[in-house]
Amino acid sequence: MKSQQSLQALGAQLREDLARHEDVDRASEARIRRQLLARVGAGKGSGRRWSYGLALGFVATAAAALLFWAAPSSRQEPLRFWIEERSGHVDEWVTARDAEQSLRFSDGSSVVAGPHTTTRVMQVGPDGAHLTLERGHIDAHVVHRDASRWQVAAGPFVVHVTGTRFRVTWDPQTEKIAVKVSEGQVEVTGDGRPKHVLTAGSVLELSASAAVKSALVLDAPGPAAAPAPSASPVVESPTEASARDEDELIRARKAAEHKPDFRELSLAGHYREALQAVEQQGFAATCNSLGSRDLLTLGSTARLAGRADRAREAYLAARRRFPSSAEAGISAFSLGRLASDAGRASDAIAWFKRYLTEQPGGPLAREAAGRLIELLRQTGDAARAREAADGYLKRYPTGPHAALARSVLAPQ
Repeated sequence: MKSQQSLQALGAQLREDLARHEDVDRASEARIRRQLLARVGAGKGSGRRWSYGLALGFVATAAAALLFWAAPSSRQEPLRFWIEERSGHVDEWVTARDAEQSLRFSDGSSVVAGPHTTTRVMQVGPDGAHLTLERGHIDAHVVHRDASRWQVAAGPFVVHVTGTRFRVTWDPQTEKIAVKVSEGQVEVTGDGRPKHVLTAGSVLELSASAAVKSALVLDAPGPAAAPAPSASPVVESPTEASARDEDELIRARKAAEHKPDFRELSLAGHYREALQAVEQQGFAATCNSLGSRDLLTLGSTARLAGRADRAREAYLAARRRFPSSAEAGISAFSLGRLASDAGRASDAIAWFKRYLTEQPGGPLAREAAGRLIELLRQTGDAARAREAADGYLKRYPTGPHAALARSVLAPQ
């Protein structure tokens, strides 16, 4: 049981990595997907069928929302939500790349993630949802109800909402948040700051940087604030001053001595700096000393730093040193993805098949099976593509690659 839970946790970690940091598709992958979509939609009347399907999707969504409000007992159920036209799931990453992504909730609320934005629905209840904004900006419209409770977390800050229209922007590199309210009212807390209450027309900017702590609130002009009463000077004794100076020196010395390792830098999104820190220690030596899970972290860090060669080295080290581990299987999937990104379809197919052989019920099995269909069709291997599509539909009839699988199996 513990091994299965560990495997699921590792799979969840990699699924986050799959969606979280890939801001823009590589040109080759985008071209392949466009070709596949064109083939799926090819044929007489396909555009009309798509229009009918889209219309039916909207009707079904409207009917679901109507049922939600018509049945009193259903109001105690958590809100449902959709990402574009598919059902969303709690704890799912939503990554908008070149185009925005929309989230619609069953109470009529909506959230639009702007291009190059990553957000996540962390919790959904009957009165609202909690979201995390990892990077980029979202435009939200929260429908006001008496019990509405919505939150958007960004870094150390939390935006509390009861019903309004607003935008939240978060830059994890500079650790700056900006909140702009166009309707209603929100409250912003966190980072040890006083609570900020924003109303329509207000803009709030905060920085969580250790070096810069700034806040700017722009509101409609109001009555001038009364000047603060002057405070009596506080006289500090020489002993207290000496102790304070010594504490500050100790803190400054510790801060100067501390050098964050690659894990801390990677977690903060500083992938190039993280990889540089490993290079300074010796990349090969580090690969031979890290544990299996840290090797996965190192592989992801190198990939996100633009060094696919170093990522491959880390994943191969995980497979060589921990051949029977869950991390070895996940490394096979990651090696398949690296090969696919580089346009080496045959290598990618081999790695995805190896993952499915080693972990047929693993947490990334569905993703690996779907990518196999894409790659086999891309390489023109119709027989094996049909075999992969048939197996996929038997195991994942409603999976994200189900439409592609059905198109592969459709009579030509």
